[in-house]
Amino acid sequence: MEKKSLYIKIAHWYYNLGLTQDEIAKRLSLTRQRVNRIISSLDEMGVVTIKVNGYDRGNVRYETMIEEHFGLKQCIVAETYGDNENILPSLAAVAANYLDAYIQSKMVIGVSWGVTLAETISRMSFTKKNDCMVVQMVGAQNIDKDVLKSDEIARTLADKLDCACYMLYAPVIVDQSETKKMLMNEKSIQKSFEYMKKCDLGIFGIGELKEKSTMVMRGLLKKEEITRLREAGFKGDLCVNPVRLDGTWDNCYLMERVMTVDMTVLKNIHNVVGIAGGEEKTEAILSCLRSGCIDTLIIDDATAKRLVKAMN
Repeated sequence: MEKKSLYIKIAHWYYNLGLTQDEIAKRLSLTRQRVNRIISSLDEMGVVTIKVNGYDRGNVRYETMIEEHFGLKQCIVAETYGDNENILPSLAAVAANYLDAYIQSKMVIGVSWGVTLAETISRMSFTKKNDCMVVQMVGAQNIDKDVLKSDEIARTLADKLDCACYMLYAPVIVDQSETKKMLMNEKSIQKSFEYMKKCDLGIFGIGELKEKSTMVMRGLLKKEEITRLREAGFKGDLCVNPVRLDGTWDNCYLMERVMTVDMTVLKNIHNVVGIAGGEEKTEAILSCLRSGCIDTLIIDDATAKRLVKAMN
């Protein structure tokens, strides 16, 4: 009992009065190491109860649940303040802040394409990291808005970082599998795919495989092709790699015609950042998370809540 009273006193000195471990050790004629061991065991002994204030409020709880469920390095939830109809500005701003802080010198950075990624990169700060390199991971798209194209996104990020950019001079989807085989024999394209393997960071949007998806609306895929993919269980795509709801991506007929980085390469990148949001993308996000290729997820608050429900 006397020992427990001493432990309570140590807890009071340390947590309430703010005494240092050295000061407590001198008061009790103990070593600092002994005091450190006592303080470290106070929670286990029931002398103190540690509570993180605010954990049950806001988005921290959702972030933690998603991180632990999917084994992510980090999940970041953007607060939309109830404006679920226009999540893009908040989502892109949070993603841009994360990338501004994360990108370091000498990084090789891979990018894909799409609205969310284009908006994110447009909000990033200009900085001088001319020893970095940006790599276009997905073939170019013949669409009406240049800012959505993978080659323009790669150039824009390279301009932001004031660094070199290696392009993939090929269409994202070709009509025949033989065309892809011929293109893959070109030395410049082979070099692009070699650079993809050197990426330290990948920054990608997450695509949905629905009739109203960007790929269909921009004429890259036909509605019947989407129907065929969905009937085979594919719900989302990462760098135009279709992924099933269970996270698998094997035996997809479309990949015979797509010029993009392979999913096995994505798995070896140190940090693959997936940026996505919106109710319609919940299944797609879930599919790509289950693939094990995403390390950091940046989503909006409403989508985070739906994702947590879908996890259970």
